[in-house]
Amino acid sequence: MASRERISVELDTELLSRLRAQAAEANVSEGEIVERALRVADLRGLIAQVRSRSDLDAEAATQLVREELKAARADASHRAA
Repeated sequence: MASRERISVELDTELLSRLRAQAAEANVSEGEIVERALRVADLRGLIAQVRSRSDLDAEAATQLVREELKAARADASHRAA
């Protein structure tokens, strides 16, 4: 597992309220919700990058990214074992 570091972030009160509601609904920490959002943003950026460098449509680019992510996770898991 990657090392972790604590940070402080100032959020608009409405956004903070939505963050807390999502965390409570999902029964996870607020930090987990923030991490999930950042990972989604990273994946969207990666998909856009794949599409800009190829002739793949959004669905095909998304599938390619999913497959590569799955392979990378399997490789990391195998190396950790």
